[in-house]
Amino acid sequence: MHEGSLELALTWDGKRIVAAKVASQRPQVASLLRGLPAAAVSDRVRQLFGICRQAQSAAAALCVRSARGERLTPGALDELALPVALETISEHLCHLLIAWPTLLADPSRPPRVADCGDWRRRLRAAADRRSAAAIAADLLDWLGEAELPSPGDESPPGASAQLLPVLPATEWERMALVEDFALRPTLAGEVAETGALARQVGDAAITRLLAAGRRLAARLLARRLELRWLAAALAEPPRLSALLDACPASAGVGVARVETARGTLLHRLELAGDGIAEYLIVAPTEWNFHPQGAFVREISGCPAASPEAARFAAERVALSLDPCVPCSCRLVDA
Repeated sequence: MHEGSLELALTWDGKRIVAAKVASQRPQVASLLRGLPAAAVSDRVRQLFGICRQAQSAAAALCVRSARGERLTPGALDELALPVALETISEHLCHLLIAWPTLLADPSRPPRVADCGDWRRRLRAAADRRSAAAIAADLLDWLGEAELPSPGDESPPGASAQLLPVLPATEWERMALVEDFALRPTLAGEVAETGALARQVGDAAITRLLAAGRRLAARLLARRLELRWLAAALAEPPRLSALLDACPASAGVGVARVETARGTLLHRLELAGDGIAEYLIVAPTEWNFHPQGAFVREISGCPAASPEAARFAAERVALSLDPCVPCSCRLVDA
């Protein structure tokens, strides 16, 4: 299935980006799940998604169990959380070791493709808690020595979205019923940013970077902090249960939340007998690239002395928000 794309249209007046628009061509995957037997949903979701596949599959499995009224034991949550954590580590490493160095194109700090590949192979091969704990110890040692990318000089954002708090599944049922929530999600009517920064905002170093208007650097640091938290949690699996949860919203209705590398992922389904009557998926990209969301707010007003500078500024902000599909930038004269 085609993954879709985002088109970022930047209105540039020769000095700054005065406005921005996001056009999403992402397919509505949830519509393909309606009518399926509930037992087939998790496997079908795994087939449909190439990115965050473990998180999507876990959310689907949790939704079905909750809708059926099954009790979610700590053991069941641990079983689903471990592959989600390993996947999140892999995504963070790819972002820091390949995506950022590629964009910055600094010859002295090239993309570390081999290092990233080695880590990802080890993470994919981790089959149980013991092998995951061994990776955790090595990852913590590596993080203590690794030099990770800096976004370089950055202009303070003209505006920013509120940071989405980590809310349990029980808090999402009412909001998920709002019209167009899956396409344009908001929290209490306001746009919000989700991701590692939102989860790590309580860290003192993050607070200082945000106060200085260095939001890109704060997002990169948040990923590093989250890698350290995940590595430590692999050695203590019960801590990983914070990554996901679910609840039966009503008879035959399940809601699930999974924290992914890109932010909060939500699934909601309604059963009709043992089949899927309705399905809703809200991915982190819908939050961060909302038409009035974090990307649009942050890039609007950004100084740019040339078309190349405007595109580069937009690409940096977009990458820091990490869309789950390819995106392209085009300039529109003011």
